[in-house]
Amino acid sequence: MTDRNEINGSTLTDETSSAEREAAQSVSAPDGNDCGGRKKGGKRGRFAAWLRRSRKKILISLTAILSAGAVLAVVLVPVHFATLNEPADFLSIPVVHLPLDTAVTVEKTGSYIAHPDTVWVDDGTAQGKIIVMYPLGHGKGELAMRVSSDLGATWSDRVGGLPSSFADSQETPTLYNLHFTDGSEKLVMISGCPYWPATSYKANGFNFSFSDDGGVTWSEFENFHSPADAIVAMSSLTQLKENGEYIDKWMGLFHDHSFNVYKTYLTFDADGNAEWSAPELLMPNYADETRQYGMCEVEIIRDPDTDTLILISRAEKRVTRSLIAFSDDEGDSWYGLKELPYELSGDRHKAEYDATTGKVLISFRQMIPVKRSAVSAYNRISGGWYAWVGTFSDLMSYANDDASDDSKGEYLIELGKTDYFAKPYKAVIDNGYSGVVCVNGTFNVVGYGSFDPAGVTRYIISRTFTLAGIEAML
Repeated sequence: MTDRNEINGSTLTDETSSAEREAAQSVSAPDGNDCGGRKKGGKRGRFAAWLRRSRKKILISLTAILSAGAVLAVVLVPVHFATLNEPADFLSIPVVHLPLDTAVTVEKTGSYIAHPDTVWVDDGTAQGKIIVMYPLGHGKGELAMRVSSDLGATWSDRVGGLPSSFADSQETPTLYNLHFTDGSEKLVMISGCPYWPATSYKANGFNFSFSDDGGVTWSEFENFHSPADAIVAMSSLTQLKENGEYIDKWMGLFHDHSFNVYKTYLTFDADGNAEWSAPELLMPNYADETRQYGMCEVEIIRDPDTDTLILISRAEKRVTRSLIAFSDDEGDSWYGLKELPYELSGDRHKAEYDATTGKVLISFRQMIPVKRSAVSAYNRISGGWYAWVGTFSDLMSYANDDASDDSKGEYLIELGKTDYFAKPYKAVIDNGYSGVVCVNGTFNVVGYGSFDPAGVTRYIISRTFTLAGIEAML
């Protein structure tokens, strides 16, 4: 009997030559790709065959990798704990620890909220009112606003009816109350427009809004100085003096992604319209250092006795602690750039003077530029949100080259603790950025962070205290 096979209509018999068979099969299924649908199947088959042949080698390789990982773990874990650094190891002044349950919750959520700033308004009531604004997102996002009429003991719901442009704020907001020489006041809010990677946001200067009625209504955003790459604009806004007297001119600061720090002057024309001068480098004599150290988020506070402007700055590159410098000519020139002690090392310093005690409070996110351990990847550790308390004399001790008299201040206040072992690393270092007001000796600070043990819930919290009350806890 003749054996027959049919492939695509071709009949093959036993007498068909092997060459003819191969040619027919080649035509019927070229390269295993029947109607274009089996080519991948052929590749999978070849991969499966390779896997079978190489199974032993793969198992040996995986075993070696796992063994090496186990050995590394046995070696590195003890090294980690043996060389573990705690923020407290670097502090030499007393710390007052304020429990979280003594804070007032302004808002908490499972979504990201952060970077608040505050301003106090004398609205004719006994305690005035504090306005807080913060973005519903990391820097960029819709702005939320709340109000407290009892120095931060309670807070309103989110205020409605804000300008439509506030729905697309592109940076952390900053708030200031401008006191004009004719006795009038104006609230201003500035939101930078930096370049944001992986978004449609391009460098676009900064947005500006104002209120002439104590924050009841606000103007729509007005944009200035596009295309400047303005980050945390204005990290400070300092009223200037001429011949020892205040004038209606303010120096505002921001930085860019290259850590150039710029100043721009705010004035108002005869019709009350804001005018911002062209940005220029704040410290041209220290331009290389600002970039090398990553100087940013610069705060300025004026010594009321000497009129010296004192600059305090974050140092993002983590090769130094935070920085301080001084100006005796209203910010035209600067001298004495120097590292601050560990007690003041951190980010987003906000300083206020308490005239009733003669002391200065500086709120900041603690960030100490050392590794968590010998095997850590990052050169930074943090215990959370802190405030430093000292005097202008403490700060001015850094104005000369003699390090022997450099003061570390009087004490620290732990405003919001973050536990390294109880939450993700990013939640540990993501906090602070607070607003600070001082009204007749009473401080209110509003900051953010993931203060719960799991590091999941985001909080905006408020604390109200006097320095006398804090010092009773020392």
